[in-house]
Amino acid sequence: MRIEKKKLYEEIADVISDNIRIGKLSEGEKLPSIQSLAAKYGVGQASIREALNALRVMGLVEIKHGEGTFVKSSSPKAFTAEMAVFKRQDIIELLEVRKIIEVGAVRIAALKRTEEQLQVIESALESMKMATAENELGEKSDLDFHMAIADAANNHLLKKLLFDVSDVMKTAMKETRKIWLYNKSKTIDKLYHEHLEIYEAIAKSDAEYAVLKMTAHLDEVEEVLLTHLNID
Repeated sequence: MRIEKKKLYEEIADVISDNIRIGKLSEGEKLPSIQSLAAKYGVGQASIREALNALRVMGLVEIKHGEGTFVKSSSPKAFTAEMAVFKRQDIIELLEVRKIIEVGAVRIAALKRTEEQLQVIESALESMKMATAENELGEKSDLDFHMAIADAANNHLLKKLLFDVSDVMKTAMKETRKIWLYNKSKTIDKLYHEHLEIYEAIAKSDAEYAVLKMTAHLDEVEEVLLTHLNID
């Protein structure tokens, strides 16, 4: 399940979906014509058609032939066009793989990490904290944090296994963070604190506590994604 670099239509779909979610586009409102949107975003009409189709799959718009495209809902089935290609089973399988790899990795990292590797993990955590303070998603620093832990396990095969699913992980992390950012029952600060506890366990070389915290974190991610994405 590798994800290619974000395509142009996905970027456009994300912009429109964000406008719907924050209320710039209201439910029932008709979107500008394909020609107008193409001119607005400086892209070809084919990219706009693909973006609108992705939004349709996400449940955000309804395309009425002969009439136009209308905002259908502000509660998407998936937050971004990237997630529209995923099925519920894809998410379940991704989290299963992450638990197998990362819970083992964090145990080994707590026992085998070097001071230099610990600093790399801490640096990713600090970047995550800065993103949180600036109300940004911080999915890149999130991925960097987890990859740094895999590196600190000092097992090249284990690190490669995690790298092989890293593109999908980053997409899922982005969705998780959007949910935490926009859902009042969750906070990005709490998500940061989960990572902080994992780091502190590694810093103390407490393998069992590191496993406990990584497991709890991944269980939480799974619950958030499967509950709030509402994908089939």
